[in-house]
Amino acid sequence: MRRKVHVLTEGEAQKGNTLEIAGIRIAWSFDREPSGSSHHPVGPDARSDVTLHVRDHPPPPFPKKEKTFDSGQTWALFRSGGKLVLQNTSLHSDISPSRFLFLAPDLKSGDLYMTVDTPQDADPLGYPLNQVLWIILLSRGRGILFHACGIDDHGKGYLFLGNSGEGKSTTAKLWFDHGLTILNDDRIIVRENKGKLWMYGTPWHGDFKEHSLHGLPVQKLFFLRHGTKNSSRAKSGAEAVSMLLARSFPPFWDKQGMASTIDFCQRLVSNIPCYELTFVPNAGMIDFVRNT
Repeated sequence: MRRKVHVLTEGEAQKGNTLEIAGIRIAWSFDREPSGSSHHPVGPDARSDVTLHVRDHPPPPFPKKEKTFDSGQTWALFRSGGKLVLQNTSLHSDISPSRFLFLAPDLKSGDLYMTVDTPQDADPLGYPLNQVLWIILLSRGRGILFHACGIDDHGKGYLFLGNSGEGKSTTAKLWFDHGLTILNDDRIIVRENKGKLWMYGTPWHGDFKEHSLHGLPVQKLFFLRHGTKNSSRAKSGAEAVSMLLARSFPPFWDKQGMASTIDFCQRLVSNIPCYELTFVPNAGMIDFVRNT
């Protein structure tokens, strides 16, 4: 029987004017509240990690742009006027950005400037700013966002890591069809909680839309590979850390954040059994993983 949890559709991770994922909470307020909106003005909130003010107009002129990181496609990060600024296009794109997120140096507050309207009750950050903001916040020693599928097998947490095409969505569908809860098939956050390493679902799914935001301790970790039979090889030490980093979203632009990310990966491989898993997508994979 599948564990009874609230499974969210995309866009439902937020409640009113807050968004909480993996225990990290953001609150926002708007310059102008839409008529009939459930959003309410907010000020500094002791329960929130970040408080954002959403402004429905372009940002003021930039005194200077100091490039920090450019994805080359959907987002870029730079510094201006002492603040970290995130925009939702490349700095070299022919498309003008529609969102600019200005973050205070302590990352506890910010201003989100929007040049287009956001749907009522939607996450105003939108893709990809929401994911990048979580990467920035996690890089301060809080954890890591992974390319991964998370499975809750009646309270046992199995984390399957893989890059595109390595079987994450296939794994999610297989375990879901056998009555298990899927945290996410593509984006999983791992954090320390009460002295244990926990994995949490996110609303940023891949091909498989069933997902849940709850969390549980990681019991086993697997690096996925398609194959002709189910088999596993234990991985540890520097090799396992390297494999984790290759399947993570590290803050390349932040030396301190990278050091924190590598340290967190080392703690993961020191405390969680890690395996390279070659698998066949049938019911035999489930028993194989449980018995590994």
